[in-house]
Amino acid sequence: MTESRRWAGRIYVTSVLAWSMLAALPSACSTSTITIGQEEADAGGVTPLAPADASQSDSGQNVGLCPTAECPPGRTTCPTNPFPCAVDLLTDNANCGECGNECPALVGGTSSCVNGTCALRCADSLLDCNGYVEDGCEVSFRNNNNNCGGCGVVCPDLHYCDDLECVCAIKESCGTCGNICPPPDPNLPVFPPEWNAGYGCSNGLCNQPVCKSDYADCNHNFPDPTGDGCEIYTLTDPKNCGGCGLTCVPGEVCAQGECICPCGSACFKRLEYDPTNCGACNIRCPDVSNGEPVCDHGICDYRCNLGHADCDHDSLNGCEANILSDPLNCGGCGHRCDGVDGQACVDGQCTVTECTIR
Repeated sequence: MTESRRWAGRIYVTSVLAWSMLAALPSACSTSTITIGQEEADAGGVTPLAPADASQSDSGQNVGLCPTAECPPGRTTCPTNPFPCAVDLLTDNANCGECGNECPALVGGTSSCVNGTCALRCADSLLDCNGYVEDGCEVSFRNNNNNCGGCGVVCPDLHYCDDLECVCAIKESCGTCGNICPPPDPNLPVFPPEWNAGYGCSNGLCNQPVCKSDYADCNHNFPDPTGDGCEIYTLTDPKNCGGCGLTCVPGEVCAQGECICPCGSACFKRLEYDPTNCGACNIRCPDVSNGEPVCDHGICDYRCNLGHADCDHDSLNGCEANILSDPLNCGGCGHRCDGVDGQACVDGQCTVTECTIR
């Protein structure tokens, strides 16, 4: 205990002899105090120790929590981490099961620590189909005809794997894969060029009146001879952007069938909170270590990731403090774990153990 710490409550004895006898008894806590109460918080003080069970035992003693330098079960101190008890041997990839046992990188994936054992984890779109960890994740299933979307999923004849799905390899097929439509009957009426229409496959039937690619009949008068055919080009029409009736809001432009609100237009309202256009167009907030950039009322700032904090208020090193493991900033900046020498910070809490308070 430092001299700056004071206790709000004390146990008073009514005789000098009783006090002397009580002071001579050894304390079960790692500290030597026998007083009970709430510690007055000072800068960097530890969390006050509260009794875990207010009921008295048969011996007339209270069970409480005292600071300890011992690591909780499953936790240990390893040379790869500067903080005591910061390593969880059940989940730490650099110290899996024991200090220094690093889970290796494998072909197409990594091995991660699960319950103290390195387990294979495949990268996106990769699978371990043969069950051998030695060759890692050997199968790409996104465009694999023999493993399309999963191990052993084989695409049928005339099909190939495209983005996890077996699709027909004959693009001109109509209705069923391999069904090729014959040339249109020359006796069919010819559509005017401005109609943007022709004949093709529709609803699985060949040589039906259809709109050309990216054109649409939004007024529903095609193929009526008195109509205007497929009058809308959906890639650029802001009133039918990507399809009939899909209207862009004022200020948006239709580009490649999508409504886009460019920075600087009337519809763009994000200058106060958009980290890529903070306060003005193309003003990008810088990246930050252990955090993410944010735009706060048009001014660049940053937000720390869970478990980190900016304790030195220096944006150049970002959120430098690990408040889950750092005993000098345990759970928050300046909150020290110094109840006993070597007291650790585990998950943002200073380590304690059960003890008997006399």
